[in-house]
Amino acid sequence: MTKELQKTNVDGDSKGTTHRTLAPSVDIQELANAFVVRLDMPGVEKESIAARVTGATLTVRAAAPALFKQDAVLLYDDSISTEYRREFSLADNIDPQSIDAAYELGVLKVTLKKKQQYLPKEIKIQ
Repeated sequence: MTKELQKTNVDGDSKGTTHRTLAPSVDIQELANAFVVRLDMPGVEKESIAARVTGATLTVRAAAPALFKQDAVLLYDDSISTEYRREFSLADNIDPQSIDAAYELGVLKVTLKKKQQYLPKEIKIQ
């Protein structure tokens, strides 16, 4: 029976490729003092996420392993290990030293705070 089952990779052939690289879906919201970027990365463990700012580029990478148990006899497996990767060019008004990130339920939330000189300022009327 197991000889009849043949795994097909992402491209439709049966060579057994079980890995893919994807750009995660993204939502970007502008607030008064920051930009909030949400990246959908299902299956990712928090420990596998890497976010880095180099110059004016924010790079986010993460890995979601294929879902199978090491001690089980694998008859057929449609799960595919996935690497997520996305780059963003940062505007001049972003403070790269104050970037925060949090991960919950498959969504990475990156907060890009604006530099003080770009924040709205209330002017007191005398």
